[in-house]
Amino acid sequence: MQEIGILGAGLIGASWASFFAAQGLNVRIYDVNETVKQKALDVARANLQGLVDLKLLTPEEMQHAVSNMRLVDSLQELLAEIDFVQESVIEDYAIKADVYREFEQHAPDTAILASSSSGLLMTRIQSVLKHPARALIAHPFNPPHLIPLVELVPGEQTAASTVETVKNYFLKLGKHPVILNKEVPGHIANRLAAAVWRESLALLDEGVASVEDIDAALCQGPGLRWAMMGQHLIYELGGGAGGYQKFIDTIGASFEEYWNDMQTWTSIPESAKQKAVAGTQAYLKQKSRSEWAAWRDEKLARIQQVLREE
Repeated sequence: MQEIGILGAGLIGASWASFFAAQGLNVRIYDVNETVKQKALDVARANLQGLVDLKLLTPEEMQHAVSNMRLVDSLQELLAEIDFVQESVIEDYAIKADVYREFEQHAPDTAILASSSSGLLMTRIQSVLKHPARALIAHPFNPPHLIPLVELVPGEQTAASTVETVKNYFLKLGKHPVILNKEVPGHIANRLAAAVWRESLALLDEGVASVEDIDAALCQGPGLRWAMMGQHLIYELGGGAGGYQKFIDTIGASFEEYWNDMQTWTSIPESAKQKAVAGTQAYLKQKSRSEWAAWRDEKLARIQQVLREE
């Protein structure tokens, strides 16, 4: 699959464009908003320059990647003789329905349609298609051009062969795909993040600690382990010779007290929102947002370089 279509050229779409172009693929970019579409090339070029600065691309590879990207003026032009479409339009079922109907009218029968949706259900999205077997969720973690995770979520009508093809394709491109056996809103990673975020807000709202210290407790402790392994393997090792079973039998009971004491909000209280925004603004004064983003990207690149070492 050499011809890639980026449908929706905002932050995520532009990052996807950077990723695919850096792999040597031909990338077409389209957005119904002309301003967003024009800006996407600048964002994608900046992303690629960032990869050069991080020594993940050579200047020559960057120039080749830039030459592989082009803007197109219509959805029909985007879809003509396309192999793979990465859709990143607004998280709205009605808007996606309109886009998907047009995809089916203009794309080749062999083209695969992957959605970047962070939480919508593919079964509902693909219901407007006459040939839904080639559509699935391929949700990245931001920024897609740097973070390897991509969550593959088939709908009820997605063909198993489509999932297998996309999984192998992303593996070839250096991504780390995970496959959901069952659709759930938010997939895997965002549900885990939502659980941690809610408790982070609750700790702040209840005056337990500051924004900065709550974040530090995550990144200076669990976050270091999370870069290498997930919670199941962490607790398998935490159980020593007895493994996961021993951990659950001995330490697991204490977690019941934590869970009983935790908030179970289904909406964010106004007090928590105000404290989170105010606390984070004070925290951000150490650097500008662009400086924080550059700092994040440099650390992400270095962590991944270490993790790739045997």
